[in-house]
Amino acid sequence: MSNFQLYYTVTYRRARDESKIDWHSDEPPRLLVEVVDALGGYGRAMDIGCGTGVNSVFMAQHGLQVTALDFVPEALRFGIKRAQRSGVKVDFIAADVTKYETADKYDLILDSGCFHGFKDRYRLLYRERLLNWLSDGGQYVLIHFGRRHALGLIGPRSRTREEIEDYFAPELRLENFLSETWGKPLFQYRFRKAGE
Repeated sequence: MSNFQLYYTVTYRRARDESKIDWHSDEPPRLLVEVVDALGGYGRAMDIGCGTGVNSVFMAQHGLQVTALDFVPEALRFGIKRAQRSGVKVDFIAADVTKYETADKYDLILDSGCFHGFKDRYRLLYRERLLNWLSDGGQYVLIHFGRRHALGLIGPRSRTREEIEDYFAPELRLENFLSETWGKPLFQYRFRKAGE
């Protein structure tokens, strides 16, 4: 197990209450809400690095068929309980996004804090899978850390808006951008995949 995996596993294992997890929020990101509203209750969605399942359950409550991936079983337990309490069906899967295989296509893919943890080699695998899974015209919402801790030594690797936009081009076109999420330096991006 890598240090990265160990950190998340220990964090979720120690948290008896999901609200004690630093990055937890019960509020879905604004750009996700916009896409879900536009889909009008129809379509398939994938939540990459779903954590405690807040966004997965939100999407399912609005009529989407949701697949939720996370490599930390302790996080998925929170998500499963949340879905049960909410009375919705979410397909929670314990998997590493860089290894997970599916032929399914999705109208919406959300990543709230997964991509910014990857090193370059894994980012390439991630991009390849994302482009295969996203349907033509499908939308990708990315919540990405805008800057590191003041010391610059800890936390996920930040990237500028231009770097992120270039990284996913030309297949994905940026349609909207917000410079914060819940008052934190978490950038929100909404991309659309070009149709054939």
